[in-house]
Amino acid sequence: MKSFIKKQLNPSDRSLVMDLKNEVERQRTCQFKLAPDFVNQEDKFIRHLLYFSNDSLSAYAFLSFYDETELEATIISQNEPHVLHELIETISQFAQKKNCSRILFITDPKDEYLNSSLKQNAQLKKQFTEYRLVLQPAKFKPINTPFILRKATINEAIAIARLQFGTEDRPLLSEDLEKTFVFYLKDQLIACVRIEEDQNSYGIYGFVVDPAFRGQGLGKICLNNIIQQLLRKKEKEIYLEVDSTNEVAYHLYVKMGFEKKSTFDYYEQALISK
Repeated sequence: MKSFIKKQLNPSDRSLVMDLKNEVERQRTCQFKLAPDFVNQEDKFIRHLLYFSNDSLSAYAFLSFYDETELEATIISQNEPHVLHELIETISQFAQKKNCSRILFITDPKDEYLNSSLKQNAQLKKQFTEYRLVLQPAKFKPINTPFILRKATINEAIAIARLQFGTEDRPLLSEDLEKTFVFYLKDQLIACVRIEEDQNSYGIYGFVVDPAFRGQGLGKICLNNIIQQLLRKKEKEIYLEVDSTNEVAYHLYVKMGFEKKSTFDYYEQALISK
């Protein structure tokens, strides 16, 4: 049994991983929280973990650690408990080397094998459930807005960090700043959002309205503007994600034309600093 952690997959790796993904999805009628081009992704905050048993790919994990305090892991594994156990142990060791304080394992509730295995692991605790909502353009109704969505600049990094994290002590990554857009009311920054784009979709992330301007309907207006801007670009799927317990936001998104496409559970493993 051999495992490899790679920054980039070669063509042979990509083929093996996609075959494994397609086979497991077919067997369990489940989905994985992965971008369509995940096998091609190469980033300093991403790793690909491959686990081979008898020269055959038995498991794979997509690891991301954009937040320096945590690592997110999406696992694709055959029904082999010992393989899954060793895979989780390898992920834990890697996360500790990165000085992460926790790991979030992401799984589809319909993946009965993986969910059952994670629930039985005494080191893991279910934290929350997340819905992925996809815009149905025919249901979306644009509204007029006085706000202009524009790309953020380096001079706004501190103000954006304050909005998103509630503190200026946590810096905004340059990679995130490049994908961040802002809204102004006169000279006041009132909202920001990060747009993640891949070959098939636009993802709306980190949408935050300044607390001083909440409760006035400005968030809905800004989000409507974001969607209008994305619809004018190359036609792609537009999605966002919401915690299942945030009923207010969920119903707002549904009214704006979004529909629930998938559900993901998050299991946390807290790590002890060494």
